[in-house]
Amino acid sequence: MDPRTLWFVCSLPGGHVYSREEYQGEYVEGLWNRDVAELFIKNPEGRYQEFNVAPSGAWWSMTLSEYRKRDPGAKRPHLSHISCSLKEGSWEVVAAFERRSLEVDIAPNSRIHVSGMWYRPEPTFLSSHPPRGVEPDYHHAECFEPITMVASPG
Repeated sequence: MDPRTLWFVCSLPGGHVYSREEYQGEYVEGLWNRDVAELFIKNPEGRYQEFNVAPSGAWWSMTLSEYRKRDPGAKRPHLSHISCSLKEGSWEVVAAFERRSLEVDIAPNSRIHVSGMWYRPEPTFLSSHPPRGVEPDYHHAECFEPITMVASPG
């Protein structure tokens, strides 16, 4: 994160199950049905914003007022950069969103969750902090962890 931009950089296994009809920078709902990288940011009041990025470079975001409840007035954040690269058995994404366009910004009292899914050779679910005894549910309150803000030199 920098003063103007939230950067989401992720590398995951898979990357070969996505729609060939999607293109880089396209806003597409339902990316979680195929290989995807996800970032969730939650504020202390429980409001959170979800970001999804596919190996095609398609992306999606939604703001939720509480557990899985979409905010009907949610606005789409401004994507300022996206690039994806496929490798043998893995993929990488770099996505940048203008912080002023986010409805839930990263702050010292925020909580985050990073997750991903890939479907070949079999469905696999990755979570930065999976809750115990719960089927994969990336919106579950126990998935969210506190963040530590660290100033970068320079």
